[in-house]
Amino acid sequence: MQTELERVAAEAATCTRCRLHESRTQVVFGQGDPHAELMLVGEAPGFHEDRQGLPFVGPSGQLLNRLLAGIGLRREDVYICNVVKSRPPRNRDPQPDEIAACRPWLDAQIRLVDPKVVVTLGNFAAKTLLETPTGISRLRGGTFPFQGRVLLPTFHPAAALHAEGRRFAGPSPREAMEEDFRTLARLLAERAGSQAPDPDPDPDPDPDPVAEPGESEQLGLF
Repeated sequence: MQTELERVAAEAATCTRCRLHESRTQVVFGQGDPHAELMLVGEAPGFHEDRQGLPFVGPSGQLLNRLLAGIGLRREDVYICNVVKSRPPRNRDPQPDEIAACRPWLDAQIRLVDPKVVVTLGNFAAKTLLETPTGISRLRGGTFPFQGRVLLPTFHPAAALHAEGRRFAGPSPREAMEEDFRTLARLLAERAGSQAPDPDPDPDPDPDPVAEPGESEQLGLF
């Protein structure tokens, strides 16, 4: 029998509420454990996601997988989705009306998965869920109450990849994300009443992935 989350996903697959349906290959609804304690919310599908119909499957997804593995989690343990379910043309920033049109799908995912912790990845996810104009560079490093849960904002993996090789006065986006994921491990452990897993210092020895086509244009991720 089809679950309510599966029913909502099937309904979203044919959504025409905004202009993005005109250029997408397919809707990218979400992936992962439908009862996960952790939900990660990104901005919008990119090139690879639009082709495969799954969130975070390109180089950004590879980095996200390593960050999760560093705190003892797998993709299958969490639920991953985006604020906007259709890829904006040329990976441009999603527009306010597009975010508003997709918001009911995101609200349904949060309600049905019912995670204990929500991690927003990048500017648009944090601003949308926290309903604030404050940017991610100022929001990250803190935790916020959210619908009876806790919300942890961090950078988008694409921003971390785009910033590789640049000098920063403080931590780089990649280093900041690693710090935020250590905080995430503590949050999850507190809610499970157990000890936080020991971070794996190098869960994947492969070289860093290159940026996805068009991802470097999404400077709004900072």
